[in-house]
Amino acid sequence: MDFKGMNLSPRMIEALRGLGYKDASPVQARAIPAILRGESLLVQSATGTGKTHSFLIPLLERTDLSLPRLQSVVLAPTAELARQTYEFAREFQRYFPSFKPRLYTAEDEVSQNLEGKEVPPHMAIGTPGRIKDILLTRGAFSLRNVRYLVLDEADMLLDMNFMGEVESLGKALPPRCSFLVFSATLRQNLRDALSKFVREDFRYEAEETRTASGVRHHAVDIGHMGAMNALLQLLRIRNPYLALVFASTREEASSLHRFLRENGEEALQYSGAMERRERNRALRRIREDKERTIVATDLLARGMDIENVTDVFSLSFPQDPDFYFHRAGRTGRFGKEGDSWLLYNADTAKGPRRLLEEGVPLLFHSLRNGVLKDEKGTDLRPRKAPRKKELPEEERKEILIAKAMSRKKRVEPMHRKKTQIAIEQVKRKYRRKAIKEAVRGQLDKKFRKGGK
Repeated sequence: MDFKGMNLSPRMIEALRGLGYKDASPVQARAIPAILRGESLLVQSATGTGKTHSFLIPLLERTDLSLPRLQSVVLAPTAELARQTYEFAREFQRYFPSFKPRLYTAEDEVSQNLEGKEVPPHMAIGTPGRIKDILLTRGAFSLRNVRYLVLDEADMLLDMNFMGEVESLGKALPPRCSFLVFSATLRQNLRDALSKFVREDFRYEAEETRTASGVRHHAVDIGHMGAMNALLQLLRIRNPYLALVFASTREEASSLHRFLRENGEEALQYSGAMERRERNRALRRIREDKERTIVATDLLARGMDIENVTDVFSLSFPQDPDFYFHRAGRTGRFGKEGDSWLLYNADTAKGPRRLLEEGVPLLFHSLRNGVLKDEKGTDLRPRKAPRKKELPEEERKEILIAKAMSRKKRVEPMHRKKTQIAIEQVKRKYRRKAIKEAVRGQLDKKFRKGGK
């Protein structure tokens, strides 16, 4: 859908054209008109579908730039996501010079956040703890003119235990304030948490898909090969423009990063084990298109907009299945195509099995000796535990007798060990018997052959 059909101002249409946005994504086409009408929305949409601009565009349209008052608040679960939204908002200042967004996160000292408080921003963007401190605890700006509260990546806000701060802010805002909740996944506990403080007139918008339609999902059987060696081979086979590799833990990410570099693959690491300054430096290199392979934890799986990711690799299936879709959503964004690769073997087949159960159209492959082969299908049944060998009836009876003979009315020290010794004596007897029979059979066979 063209943005021109959304009742946007000519200046906004010009700004969008200048910023390279011509057509609205499906979620934007549904959300923007509703937000312009002042409705409260609960929006579930796959990652990479343009959720951020779904609220930035109408919020800016409804901002009275002649009024130097705070008019909208945007909450994000991490400083990285808040900064990303702030940078998107700042892009519009080229076309709306009087528009003043401000970023409030723990990256900066409180004194820096409060600089210039005599002139309130039109839009406050930040993490819940710092926003609550600035707006409620310190009362830096009046909330009387706030018309919108946005919860970005709301399920992540819930998972990170920010709902207390969110509820405090929600209750302090004017009754006419609209609540805009955006999330890649929507669970019942999120609805329950929101029901404590938001209006009941929510309009619900959702998409059927968990990731953008341009993502192809692959399951690669790596057999007995280690996941790190398999990844190294896949990187050399695929030769991706930009690969994002997900490890499940910080330790695994560090080991993988070191392994790739030791084997001649340039790679950048991004994880929570790094200091914030290091992570910001890494994000800057990524956005400047200076890296080919990024090794990351799931810290980078949520909401981050990294352009031109062609391939996403998961060394293993995450504990929370939702995170597979967050990972896969780093590629195939904004109408582009991309590939998500899940590595598995017979012991870890529950990952692709789970995706099949959720209706994900998986493409199957096998990786052997540096060759990636397409497979029509695969057997993902759980591995059965090896059946215990049945003992001959005579041996089984003797073991039962040995157990009974070693059993005492009163439990004595070393009782279990004595029982085990008795059982082993029976087993040795039958092993010797089996060996004698095997040797006798070989001798008989030899003599028979010689007689011929």
